[in-house]
Amino acid sequence: MIRTHHSSAHRLCVGFAALLLLCGGGSAFAAADTLAPAAAPPDLYLSPEVFQADAAPAQPAPTADLQAKDFSLTLSPAMLADAAAPAETAAGGGKAPPAETKPPEKGPPLPLHTVEGTGGALFVPFAYVVDPGPPGTIATLPSASYTFVNVGGKFINQFATTWTLYRRIELGYSYGILGLGDFPQDVYRHTGMDTHFNHVELHTWNVRGVIVEENSYHLPLPQITGGLSFKYNPDVADLNDNLTAIKGGKKVGVGAVAAVGYKKDHSVDYTLTASKTIPNAVFTRPIIVTGGIRFSEAAQLGYLGFGKTYRMTGEGDVCLLVTDWWAISYEYRQKKDPYTTMEPLVGKESNWQAICMAFILSPRATFACGWGDFGQVVNHRETGAWGIQFKYEF
Repeated sequence: MIRTHHSSAHRLCVGFAALLLLCGGGSAFAAADTLAPAAAPPDLYLSPEVFQADAAPAQPAPTADLQAKDFSLTLSPAMLADAAAPAETAAGGGKAPPAETKPPEKGPPLPLHTVEGTGGALFVPFAYVVDPGPPGTIATLPSASYTFVNVGGKFINQFATTWTLYRRIELGYSYGILGLGDFPQDVYRHTGMDTHFNHVELHTWNVRGVIVEENSYHLPLPQITGGLSFKYNPDVADLNDNLTAIKGGKKVGVGAVAAVGYKKDHSVDYTLTASKTIPNAVFTRPIIVTGGIRFSEAAQLGYLGFGKTYRMTGEGDVCLLVTDWWAISYEYRQKKDPYTTMEPLVGKESNWQAICMAFILSPRATFACGWGDFGQVVNHRETGAWGIQFKYEF
């Protein structure tokens, strides 16, 4: 009897539970339909429209921390610096400041520009290129200069610019004007012919490259640089034509300039230069010693045209850096005349020598001045030439 009673009670409980489910199931599911789904973590890459369902309320906006977080896959140097720095210092527990990286300091604005537009002193090039930039530099901004040289009654006005690539290749251009002084008057007085020129122009395009860097291979080697100077004189051919004799209304002969050896209005100079800086050479101050050779057909740098035969000449410079802002140098350049003489109008070219001083005005600007002995320049001997230059490295 007891077992039968328990079985009946069990059946009664099960049936009562089923009845409750049948009666209240509809309201339970209805209530379930009104429940909001659990909030999902915000996805910053989803557009706001996906949160506008009719049955669901708007999702909460991302927090300020999430909005400010950088999800970029590109690593900036600042991010790498922060990651490399320790999160906390050993003493105070605060975040260590990132290390500051200073840009490399610019070197002094030397060398100057020569009267042919290359890096050097007044007329002797150095093996060092102009404004090479710090290690790793691909290209520097241009450097520009203006040079004025008074050669007795004659003068040179020159504008030059250079541009250095990969710290080894110097590209340059210079435009020069040589005022002829009283040369046209002397020509007319001795020949009766008019030159129709009181000045001549010279265009020079320069390319120089470092062949051996200074102190390379762990040896005390000088820096060695080779160069090409493409020169063009647009006036000398007309000058020669104007000095051609006329008989019977026709020009006779080859012209006075051609008679002394002029052959063409353009040519190329080839140079090979070595420079070495010797630290602590004079009272703890450094000196720069430069020597070079040149192969040229030019007469007076090319201002009087070019001959037909290359001649080798030597040139050199010794520069003392007296202070961090003042340098003084002595330079010498051998000259070989491609023309024969026509006294008293055209004399034999002489070797050049000069003393030049450079003053560093700022990390980018330099002012230079000098005095020189240029010897015979066309129709006069010029022993008291002087010049100035202002150069700026952008």
